[in-house]
Amino acid sequence: MPESGVIFETRETIGMVHLNNPKRANALSKFLVQDLADTVNKLKGATHLSAVIFTGGKSKAFCAGADLKERQTMSEDEIIEYVSFLRKTFAEIASLPMPTIAAIKGMALGGGCELALACDFRVMEEDAFIGLTEVSWGIIPGAGGTQRLPQLVGVGKAKQLIFTAEKLSGKQAYEIGLVEEICENGKAELKALKIAELIAENSLHSVRLAKRAVDSFDQTQMETGLQVEWDCYKKTIHHPDRLEGLAAFKEKRKPNYSNNKLKI
Repeated sequence: MPESGVIFETRETIGMVHLNNPKRANALSKFLVQDLADTVNKLKGATHLSAVIFTGGKSKAFCAGADLKERQTMSEDEIIEYVSFLRKTFAEIASLPMPTIAAIKGMALGGGCELALACDFRVMEEDAFIGLTEVSWGIIPGAGGTQRLPQLVGVGKAKQLIFTAEKLSGKQAYEIGLVEEICENGKAELKALKIAELIAENSLHSVRLAKRAVDSFDQTQMETGLQVEWDCYKKTIHHPDRLEGLAAFKEKRKPNYSNNKLKI
């Protein structure tokens, strides 16, 4: 197990949060999420930072999403506690006072996509892949994805992507507005830094106030939607499809879901 799930550094007034679980493609294990939460808590009071970039660090991926191998060892109560903590952590990223940028390489799937969605904007390498793939594993996006994705791509396109569990390339994601910038492979972090440097040239005070003003738009609707998402997510925990999804992952096969026994 790595010593730390997150490595943090600063480059002048720009913060860099590097996910650090490279052997698992930065899967959101409990230790990584705990370190991420601790880092984000410190960032809340970082009055000197003009922007923060979230990266995949040494991994070839930005974030592969849930650590399904670890998930197999967790009880239902432990899963609910873990996902609740993940939701809270991503919500706190979304509410950080300074602009945040996700530098996406390799893949950003499931919870990895939700982490990127929690940032203010996203830079993605052309050949990377992004998507909310949860329904293919018998669950649903449970860390804000059902609410934040429609804000970027529209309700219809968000439904299509979530219901099909489709994975998009950087070019496809850019074309529909899921990411704001695309770049050559290996250049996501550099591109994000250039954007952060442009932000840093402006008044830190004004930028933070502008972010607060933009984020205030329809905040009540977002909070209501996130609660509905959580209520729906919890209904997946006790359903046999979740266990079938985990079993299929372990056995490296396609899931066989109980679609003839649907009960909501």
